[in-house]
Amino acid sequence: MQTGNLRTFALLATIGAWIVFALSLLSAVMIGLALANDAPVYPAYEPDQTTMLMGLVTLANNAVFLGSVIPVLLWVFTAHANLRAAGMRGLNHSPGWATFSFFVPVANLFVPFVAMRELANRSAGEPEEFAGSSVDDVSSWWSCWVVSAIVMTIVVLTVFVDALPGIWVTTPLWAVLGLTMFGQVLFAGSAWFLIKVLRQVTDNQVNGAVDLGMFD
Repeated sequence: MQTGNLRTFALLATIGAWIVFALSLLSAVMIGLALANDAPVYPAYEPDQTTMLMGLVTLANNAVFLGSVIPVLLWVFTAHANLRAAGMRGLNHSPGWATFSFFVPVANLFVPFVAMRELANRSAGEPEEFAGSSVDDVSSWWSCWVVSAIVMTIVVLTVFVDALPGIWVTTPLWAVLGLTMFGQVLFAGSAWFLIKVLRQVTDNQVNGAVDLGMFD
């Protein structure tokens, strides 16, 4: 069993998730303070110190997030592979599909969630018929992730449309910033619940919640 690799990937993914959590909340707080104080955030010309600082936080957050994707995917693959290596029957998601479904359009809206729910339940020792049972942390993680992605997509599209020449309907800056702040809070929430899922599944597999001998 790859318990050593699982621990390593879980640790790296958790560190990345904690940093994303902190930077996302920092970004949300900065936007909130700027809105409350009517500070000029994201001005059209001559960016001020607030704008540049928020830009640096955003770049750092994106960089850490992209860097964290690799250990998270490796953890997902290893955790699913452990269940199969342990001889567990009735699994509906292969390690490869559970991992790479994140990149498949349409499928990435639900397959990673269903696969993670199965992983959490079966790692906790649940029988096959309860593989699809609700897991609060998994549901919260995926809800925050999907809604944050939708919100940030709306923000990007709004800014793009407002920048087009000949478009006279302009979204107020406070509305764009409010949506961005909401998206950052949700992004932080997804990182928080992912940390809990990583810990729960890893502990169950390493400590033998399924079978004390299977993951030795």
